[in-house]
Amino acid sequence: MNNKLKMGIITTLCIFALSCGNGQNGKVLFESADKKIKVYENEVDIELQKNLFSNGLTQKDLTPDQIKQMKQSIIKNIALNRALAIKGKEEKLDKDKKYTENQNVIKEQLLASLTLVNEVNGKVNVTDEEAKKYYDANPAAFTLQEDSAKLQIIAFKAADSATANQVLKDVLANPNNFTTYARKYNANIPGVPENGETPEIPESRLGALGAAIKNVPAGQIVNSVVKVDNALYIVRVLEKNSKGVIPFEKVKEAIKTQVKNQKRQIEQQNYLKSVSDEFKLSNMDDAIKNIK
Repeated sequence: MNNKLKMGIITTLCIFALSCGNGQNGKVLFESADKKIKVYENEVDIELQKNLFSNGLTQKDLTPDQIKQMKQSIIKNIALNRALAIKGKEEKLDKDKKYTENQNVIKEQLLASLTLVNEVNGKVNVTDEEAKKYYDANPAAFTLQEDSAKLQIIAFKAADSATANQVLKDVLANPNNFTTYARKYNANIPGVPENGETPEIPESRLGALGAAIKNVPAGQIVNSVVKVDNALYIVRVLEKNSKGVIPFEKVKEAIKTQVKNQKRQIEQQNYLKSVSDEFKLSNMDDAIKNIK
């Protein structure tokens, strides 16, 4: 699966914020400064598995960094939702009819969602042969019109040249620290990915970065800070791709994910229709047309 699809997974909020409150046991992954909010490892793991399951994925389909980002997002969501739930309790909203009389509907919605996911995921699989058939039938989709590259960058404001040069020395000496520095400094630059990883960029759009990486092989760091307009960049080359047909093995997993998603949509519609037919819901429009 490609990064865009992977990171398109949206972590869900904890639906029952009041029922999954701080009265739990186990390892605490986050605790607010005032001790009012705690997020536990077991509930984060449950939310992670729910999200992966609902998208037909397992942890092996994602990189460790992507799993880390998902967990961080889940922790933030649970903490914020928990804080809102506490405010709701303070305002006695947990006694309000809009809450007390709606709990069964919320539970049914969750159960319905899990039922649909459970039914569909068990029926969807894509073989290498199916992926190859799709690849052969869509050559234009797997042909690069020009050379391209995927990069990882650490960004600085132009005024921070001294810091940028020092960080460059550090990452050249310890390349494994590149992502750590990216997370630290990219957080201060709007629009720059937190981990610094870019999508695949065509050569014509690389500009000064293209000139800087021209003789740098994949996996290496450019040995000087690159200035682009009013910003400074430390650059690591993740991939270099030559124009022409992309080899099947390089796109096989992305194709399998795409075809799998298409299959899941078809299976989902078929299952929903079968349930509607079983419970005589297919003609609901006629039955409810006069409701105002």
